[in-house]
Amino acid sequence: MNIKRVFYRRVESLVVFCIAIISLMNVSCSPVQKGESVGRAKRVIYRSLDVEKFAKVLQRDDVVLVDVRTPEEYAAGHIEGVDCNLNVRSTTFFKDYQSLPKDKLIAVYCKGGGRSKQVAGVLAGNGYKVVELSVGYDGWVKAGGRSEK
Repeated sequence: MNIKRVFYRRVESLVVFCIAIISLMNVSCSPVQKGESVGRAKRVIYRSLDVEKFAKVLQRDDVVLVDVRTPEEYAAGHIEGVDCNLNVRSTTFFKDYQSLPKDKLIAVYCKGGGRSKQVAGVLAGNGYKVVELSVGYDGWVKAGGRSEK
C-alpha cells in the first residue's frame, strides 16, 4: 500500500506540473490582435489599415510614407509620393530607420503586408507612431491606388 500511495502522489505531482506548464504556455503564447505587436517589456501598438484608410492617412501633412521593399521592387513601381525607400532586407536597416522623424506619423508598406507589419512593430517598439498598409503594394494597385515608377 505504501508503494501505491507514493505512486499516486508522484502522478498527482506530475499532473499539477503539467497544468502549470500549460497555463504558462497559454499566457506567453496568447494571440496578438491584428495591428498589434508585442515588444520586450511593453506592449507596442501600430495600426494596420486597409487601402481606403491608408489613402486618407497619406493626405495628412504630418506623414512620412516609407516603402520597405527592395530597391528593385521599388523601381518596378511604388505608391505615389514615397518619401523614403528603406530596404528591410538590408544589413543596414536597423541603422537606416533611425533617420526617420519621431515627431511625424510613419506610414509603411511592402509588397503584400508581411514585411511592413514586422517593420511597424520595430518602429512602434522604438517610439515611432506607425500605420501600415495591411494588403501591401499589390493590394494598393489592385484597389486602384495611385502609383508611379
